[in-house]
Amino acid sequence: MCAYLIVKSDASQINKENFDQWYETEHLLEAKEQFGAIKAKRGWIENTNYHLAFYEFENIKKAKVAINSKKLQELIKKFDKKWNSKVTRSRELVNLEQIL
Repeated sequence: MCAYLIVKSDASQINKENFDQWYETEHLLEAKEQFGAIKAKRGWIENTNYHLAFYEFENIKKAKVAINSKKLQELIKKFDKKWNSKVTRSRELVNLEQIL
């Protein structure tokens, strides 16, 4: 069963449009490739400054490899440098148990 790494970003301290463009044109694809994810999706929680990115993996084992990787640490450094550490993030792993 597939698993997801979900990244929630609080963009309230920066220009939301600039963040959206950067995520669309640079970061989503780069993160997908670095993580080795099958798919990557993103969007905004309606009427908020919270952005969600979903990285899909074949299974939870591969998602755990991604979240514990050196590549993630490199992406974090690059992300924080780009946004002057003004965007706080949380990361969660979701192991799907059922799909209908």
